[in-house]
Amino acid sequence: MQKNLARLWQIIDRDALITGQELALSAGGASSFYFDCKKATLNGEGLHLIADAFLERIDALSERPVAIGGLTLGADFIVAAVIMRAHQVAHPTVFGSIVRKEPKKHGTRTRIENDPRAGMSVVVVDDVITTGGSTAKACDEFIEAGCRIVGIIALIDREAGGAQSLVDKYGCPVHALFRKGDFPRISDG
Repeated sequence: MQKNLARLWQIIDRDALITGQELALSAGGASSFYFDCKKATLNGEGLHLIADAFLERIDALSERPVAIGGLTLGADFIVAAVIMRAHQVAHPTVFGSIVRKEPKKHGTRTRIENDPRAGMSVVVVDDVITTGGSTAKACDEFIEAGCRIVGIIALIDREAGGAQSLVDKYGCPVHALFRKGDFPRISDG
């Protein structure tokens, strides 16, 4: 697995990490570094590595979730890849859901695509955690639907306090495959 994580790190560092310019963050404010994780989640090799790494993290949780989900758009490709990979390897975490930012204005008018059933244990996923706000929105929607959050997994933790905020709010483990400090091109200045 370490070899796969090392290769995934290379893809993120080469293709997804942007440095040397001020870019706006969805959490508000601007930063001199930015993780454009779609460059990894829309890369066939990257997405395959992400799916395997997320399944490994899911297996390490003290309670095995039966579902995986998160807020669109950061979680969409991760959820799809993980449920597909889970099916391929007969892994029990196979139910996927996506939380919309706004309810549908037509059809079922649902807030969560592929509605989870009340009582389901869910691992919430995201591409990047900064303040944890986007991840918290997804968690809150799943809780409102009657689900239990048993873990949160992100591709990147920007180490801006969001991961700890999520631990404090939801009382579940929060894991990231990588942290800001894993990328030497990011200066602390």
